[in-house]
Amino acid sequence: MPEKTPRREEQRTMLTFAQAADRLVDEEIVRSMTPEGLRKLARTDPEWPVSDDDYATVAGARTLPYELLVTYMATRSKRRGRGPDRAPRTGRPKAQETTDGAGDDPGPDAPAGNAG
Repeated sequence: MPEKTPRREEQRTMLTFAQAADRLVDEEIVRSMTPEGLRKLARTDPEWPVSDDDYATVAGARTLPYELLVTYMATRSKRRGRGPDRAPRTGRPKAQETTDGAGDDPGPDAPAGNAG
């Protein structure tokens, strides 16, 4: 009877930042994400789950384990960002028009009248 070998750690799905950002949006885990957005989270968020040992380099591109990223994005504490403007925009109030003609500019072709 063959000896049981210890089960190796399951292979992780390693993706580049660009691939991971696209997949997060495609799988509707986030509404929008860019590779630079992921890189910024990696640099600045103290809750970022990927340690230096988790990264790999494939053909000169830095890759990260996608499974860790999915869990992080689903549970991370969200801080308000720029986001879409939800309030309806209002335009500048228009100048009120007068009906008595007072204050109308006569224009350059008007005859010179009583300047008073």
